[in-house]
Amino acid sequence: MDYLYHYTNLSALARILKNRTIRLNSLKNVDDLNELVSADYSKAGQDCFVSSWTSEKEESIPMWNMYSNMDGVRIRLPVNPFERYTWEDPMQKGSIITSYIPKKDLYRKNMFPIIEDNILHKVNYTDDEELLYPNLRREVQHGIHIGYYIEINKLGKNKNISWEFQKEWRYLLYFMPISLKDMLKEPKLTKKRMGERVRNNINVAQDDYFLKIREECLDELEILCAPKIDKGDRILLECLTQVYCPQAIIKDSMLRIR
Repeated sequence: MDYLYHYTNLSALARILKNRTIRLNSLKNVDDLNELVSADYSKAGQDCFVSSWTSEKEESIPMWNMYSNMDGVRIRLPVNPFERYTWEDPMQKGSIITSYIPKKDLYRKNMFPIIEDNILHKVNYTDDEELLYPNLRREVQHGIHIGYYIEINKLGKNKNISWEFQKEWRYLLYFMPISLKDMLKEPKLTKKRMGERVRNNINVAQDDYFLKIREECLDELEILCAPKIDKGDRILLECLTQVYCPQAIIKDSMLRIR
């Protein structure tokens, strides 16, 4: 698999091209509201951020209708098109991290990222409630002391089989509602506070997160116009790409819909 496809509207595409970023949205704002819930926390998914794509090259009428109102666009980009950054782990001196998250974003207030090597996941469609609503709280024993941590990265990877038509792939990022500054200063107290905030539905500091697109990946951008795109919007699209991405390829839908 070399490319993924994303259905959206012209306004969102304008922001993508101008800012050179892809927006990841909190699970509290996605179409399936059940994704917000785990077996032990009612809104844990609000700290999971996703950008939804598909590997299906063939056009999907349901996807056109749901995500572009039949008059938007579908973009194609290479798999994992995002910038990667290298920095020293502030929690462990001498340890070098390579991540899609720049070091400066570690210091956002009440938004501490969980660093993972792989952020792209193929969505699993299932009716297994243990996967759809997993238990996130996991106990760990340190000597005579028992603590726990929250496996928030169990979320966002499974959806009900009713959504199987989407054939979705997701870029996933996870954050905890705590600050690195507090973690470095008072790690035990901050971890306890983190659990309390998740339990009390206190979410991270913002509702979305943006990943930077590598310029060489934008060179491979392909834009497919929706079946019902307005002629004026088609002109605006051409002007938009001339300014921000002149090498982009624009194609027209093969579908003919009244």
